[in-house]
Amino acid sequence: MTDLLVSAILTAFTMVRLLRGPWLRNPQYLASGIVGAIVGALLLHGFWPAADDDFIVGGLTGIFGSWAGMVLFDTILGMA
Repeated sequence: MTDLLVSAILTAFTMVRLLRGPWLRNPQYLASGIVGAIVGALLLHGFWPAADDDFIVGGLTGIFGSWAGMVLFDTILGMA
């Protein structure tokens, strides 16, 4: 499980850099990406515990989790 979380968090850093730009200018997106990646990893572990050791599934969880976190953050800001 820890390998999956570390992979998801590092992938969140990469996704924020690719999609939103530098981290220091967009710390809110970095935070939402990390939270999204962690939530995605915990949901994956809850529904499919055997995927904890899979490198590809962990990377995809980090990519889609961080993307979903940033999209959810943008949606919440758009509603405010």
